[in-house]
Amino acid sequence: SDFISQWMDDTSELGGDSSHGAVINPFRDFIMLACFINENTSLFITYKKVILLVAKFILESDGVTQEEQEYYDQLSKSLSEHENLLSDCFQNSTKDTSDRTLVNVNKNSEKEIDFLPSDALSQGIEELNSLIGLDNVKAEVSRLTNFLKVRQQRLDQGMPVSTQSLHFVFTGNPGTGKTTVARIIAKILYGFQILKTANLIEADRATMVGGYVGQTAIKTSEVIENATDGVLFIDEAYTLSKSKGEDYGQEAIDTLLKKMEDLRDSLVVIAAGYPNEMESFIHSNPGLESRFTRYIEFDDYHISDLCQIFELMCKSNAYELTQEARGNLAIIFNRIYLDRENSSGNARYVRNAFERTLGNHSDRLATSDNPEITRKDLSTIEAEDLPFDLTNGMSSEFDLSDSKWLVQCPKCEKKSNATLSLLGQVVKCKFCETKFRCPWWNLDKKTVPGLIGFQKFERPMDMVGYDIQMPQ
Repeated sequence: SDFISQWMDDTSELGGDSSHGAVINPFRDFIMLACFINENTSLFITYKKVILLVAKFILESDGVTQEEQEYYDQLSKSLSEHENLLSDCFQNSTKDTSDRTLVNVNKNSEKEIDFLPSDALSQGIEELNSLIGLDNVKAEVSRLTNFLKVRQQRLDQGMPVSTQSLHFVFTGNPGTGKTTVARIIAKILYGFQILKTANLIEADRATMVGGYVGQTAIKTSEVIENATDGVLFIDEAYTLSKSKGEDYGQEAIDTLLKKMEDLRDSLVVIAAGYPNEMESFIHSNPGLESRFTRYIEFDDYHISDLCQIFELMCKSNAYELTQEARGNLAIIFNRIYLDRENSSGNARYVRNAFERTLGNHSDRLATSDNPEITRKDLSTIEAEDLPFDLTNGMSSEFDLSDSKWLVQCPKCEKKSNATLSLLGQVVKCKFCETKFRCPWWNLDKKTVPGLIGFQKFERPMDMVGYDIQMPQ
């Protein structure tokens, strides 16, 4: 007991007299050291919030005396001074590195790379144009790009520019490209120097909402701080607002709204989720309605899009589809699209189908009686490799030897029928001699015996040939 009493009276760094900074100061110094190592203040901000929160709970447990309130105010002031000191240090050390940015690799890791605004803008536009499908999304992002381009031209001429909200609501089912487009928008905004970085931080309810009072504000503030000068992408944002039981999601929303106002020149927020849920979520709060003014709807990928995404996955991994595999794959995706729910018509489902196909391909080769597996064998996807079990009522491939497929020239718009051998191949229009790739998803089902449950969608964009070949 004598030792404890002596320790409690000790005002040194390792002593127990906290009124003179003991106990608190050593931890504070360790946190500051960690901040200098990481070159940011996020750890200290968290430390400060936790210390003040714990101190407040202790002081209020049995009533706050004037002396205790003075101690709390002094502690808060001291921590704020140290936070400002750290911020000044890091601000001064980064003045000459304005062209460096943090690009999010995944939710838990970041990678620092050299990235000039002009490079980011060119890359963003190139990636936008290379996306399969998403025509209305491309149009909306192009409108944004045009607005920012004219805005920059007005600034260059010394003319005033209007202040507009750049916060977005993305609505659509999972796997429709929302995160990909968010990354593209981050690059475009950085390219026009609306934001200082092309940084994109992904967040959701788990990363923003805590389990007790006070924790949510801390978690949400940390996420927002990491996204400052870049884009914060909140997936399934509607889950922040739950009406049943005790929930701290509203605290996250309140913190987000305040930060969006405080950081309106250095933060863009993109909230994403299912269409109906997002509509209810945004309209449930006037603050959300006033800040989120740009909406982009992500439609489900159509059959032609699913086929092209699958083919792109094959090419990216050095696989090639046979003509029979192409035709049967179009039938599979037609069935999947007709029976689709919230996610089965989208890119994640294509990824699943591709991985199942590779598994079937491997099983076929591994159990083959052929002693010599060639490079062609290793790269060729046959019709029997396709995942027919993903569809209803389809267990094996159809005989497509006499099948006919509708195709329209992208230049003269003349329509004709193509045979199986031409699907996906470069063909020449016999009327205007334009060269293009023959689409392979417009099957005339009457030409395939026994085929039921197939629906032909005569959308103009589906029938037109793609990948027009430039004249030599």
